[in-house]
Amino acid sequence: MIVHDSSVTLSCGGLEYPSAGWRFFWYKVVPTKSSSSYSLELLTGRTNWTEQNSYLINGQNHTAGYVCRAGRGEPLFYTKYSEAKFVWSADSHPAASLSVTPDRVQHFISQSVTLSCSGNNTEWRLRKFTETGGLSDTHCSNWGTMTGSSCSINTYWSRSGVHWCESGSGDFSNAVNITVQGSIILVSPVHPVTEGDPVTLSCRDIEQKLLSNVFFYHNDKLIHNDSREELNISAVSKSDEGFYKCEHSGKESPQSWMAVRGTVTVYTNLLSAPVDSSFAVLMIVGPFIGIILIILLLLLWCYTRSKGETLLPLILWWTM
Repeated sequence: MIVHDSSVTLSCGGLEYPSAGWRFFWYKVVPTKSSSSYSLELLTGRTNWTEQNSYLINGQNHTAGYVCRAGRGEPLFYTKYSEAKFVWSADSHPAASLSVTPDRVQHFISQSVTLSCSGNNTEWRLRKFTETGGLSDTHCSNWGTMTGSSCSINTYWSRSGVHWCESGSGDFSNAVNITVQGSIILVSPVHPVTEGDPVTLSCRDIEQKLLSNVFFYHNDKLIHNDSREELNISAVSKSDEGFYKCEHSGKESPQSWMAVRGTVTVYTNLLSAPVDSSFAVLMIVGPFIGIILIILLLLLWCYTRSKGETLLPLILWWTM
């Protein structure tokens, strides 16, 4: 599951005897430096457990994996740990970044694809979660060749699935969905696009030729009644988010999800804006002159008071 907001609810099930009295314990998986396995970090709250078999994670803005188990009795009798389940975040500023070359979601069988990890760490491992095989037991070396921080794979040996980078210090990258297909593919953005940006979707055959007379679908609904070569969206919005696929001569591509993220409002620091030099001098000198005038008026008022005179004629003259 790839989330686009900041909260997610975890559920723990599968108890053979789901009677009352169970306590549920929740763990976050942490990559280890020594191997491709994970260590478990207990999620703490008011207590280390919950009575409900669900757990709300707030502030989910990065990729993470979770494990649960249950226990009851005194002393506690624990069940086995559940399998690790990952929540892949669409965070636009993750601790690490995963890029794909060619930069698209769908790829043809026997095509070479390069996945590259970047971030503050120097040692990365690339993991994937397939639709049928689950979490891969090892990193890139099991289905590709790791060179530095890049993994080159031949899609003939690699299944479709979600890919991400992780380090032994616990950093996770953004997640990228890779789909392997043998007929025609939809060329769509592999990363989320920003509201207001232009996007072009197209359909290609196994020889990488751009196909014409193509029908495009959004969430299984035909977008246009006319066939065309490309689908151009001049400024994407949240309503454009969803699954897309293309059809050509009766053949359909797989469908791929196009995520749309909101724009970020940038506020300008007015203090750093350039100002006219004469205006700047006035802003500095003006208050100083005002303070001097007030002091002079106070001194004059004290002087006239000691002489038994009044400031009224002077004030009338000042205002004329």
